[in-house]
Formats: sequence, C-alpha cells, structure tokens
Amino acid sequence: SNLLLVLWMAIFCAGLKFHNRQFNAVGAAANMSCLVVASISICLPTLFGQIADTGDEVLMISRLCSLFLSLVYFLFLYFQLGTHAYLFVDEAEGEEEEEAHLSVMGSGILLILCTLVVAGCSENLVDSIEGVSTKFGLPKAFIGVILLPIVGNAAEHATAVTSAYRGKLDLAIGVSVGSSTQIALFVVPVAVLSGWYFGTPMSLNFRLFDMACQMLSVFLVSQVTQHGNTNWLHGAMLVTTYVLIAIMTWFIPERT
Repeated sequence: SNLLLVLWMAIFCAGLKFHNRQFNAVGAAANMSCLVVASISICLPTLFGQIADTGDEVLMISRLCSLFLSLVYFLFLYFQLGTHAYLFVDEAEGEEEEEAHLSVMGSGILLILCTLVVAGCSENLVDSIEGVSTKFGLPKAFIGVILLPIVGNAAEHATAVTSAYRGKLDLAIGVSVGSSTQIALFVVPVAVLSGWYFGTPMSLNFRLFDMACQMLSVFLVSQVTQHGNTNWLHGAMLVTTYVLIAIMTWFIPERT
C-alpha cells in the first residue's frame, strides 16, 4: 500500500501541477536497496518452506533473517542520519525553515497519546475483521491486503499528497518509501523476534503470492525512482499494479 498506493497518489498529484518533478534519487535508491534486501530475506524462508516442509527449520531461518534485517535497519539509520546525511538533503528546500509549533516535550506527549489511541483502534479493527468478512462477504485476504492498509495509511496518504502538490516530492517519497523500509526492515523482524521471546511461532514463510507481490512492487518502484525525476505516467503505472493486486486478492480462496 505504501509503495504503490501512497506513492502513486503523491506522484500523480505532483504531476498535475508540475510537468516533470525532480527529487533526490540517491536517497530513494538507498531506501530501495534496503527494501530489496528485505524482500530477499522474506523470499528465502518462503522458498525454503516450499522445498523442505519442516516448520522448525523455517522458523529458525526466519528468526536468523530477522536478526540480520534488524541490524541492517540500524546500519541504514546510521548511514542516513550520521555518515551520509548530506545525501538525503533536499537542495531545493534546504533554505526553507519552518517555525516549530510544539516543544519537544509537547511533541513527545502528543506522540505517546496518539500511539495509545491508534493501538486501541487497531485492536478493535482487527477483532472486527471476522464479522465484516462474514456480513459483507468480503474475502479476508482482500480486507488484510487492501482495505486495512488504506485505512491505516490515511495519515500518510494526506501527508504525501499535500507535500507532493506543494512541490516537496522528496518528503512525499520519504513518507511512502521510507515507511515501507521501516516496516520491512524493522517492524516485521521485531514481530518475529518478539514471537520468539514470548514463545509464539512467527516466521517469514509467507504465501508465494505475497512474496511475488512484494518482489515485483519493489522492482517497479525501483524503476520509477532510479532516474531522479517523475511525472503522472509513473503514478499511473503504480496504481495499475495496485489495482491488479487488489483484483487477485479478491479471488484468493479462504484457508480452512
């Protein structure tokens, strides 16, 4: 959803106002390289699970991959914020300074409160999937892959679209691609490692369809962002791919 839907909306809105829009290709390439590593780390346990149907070995491989993915994420943060921070500076906006409206303490308190509210809403949202699927006849795969990310990424949608329309395409790409990098390199591995700590088996052995969708999406976004400029046609390519994936998820049979 972040890679295809959010990025599509950002690029398309920027294309409506600007004929061609330049952005920092180096920063986008760093994010995409991390996403490729994450995709490979998800691909390998999935393929191994298809070759050798041994759950314990796949589980251990997934935990080891999660450890290395977490390490790569912290290395990427050090690269982005420390040794090569200058590569991620948007020169077109470098002279603009916005006045801070909240103090550090106020921002921290607001962030904690928002996190607690979102956590509660997410818990209720997940609990309602079964009832919504039964009542409206929606496949659970469609709800999990399409509907939930749209609702959950509403804030990122708004931020990316408004930033892109104002000409801040680097910020919009950072919101969409950067959040995808964070999910793939940090959130998913931490979920697997947390399951290991609490004795809950969680692995990176996804369905072949999910693995293929991630790999192909990363490949497409890499092609779109490699030149450092974009237009509305690139956005059309992204949303077409997203719609095709949505159609496929509608026909995925329910697991019994």
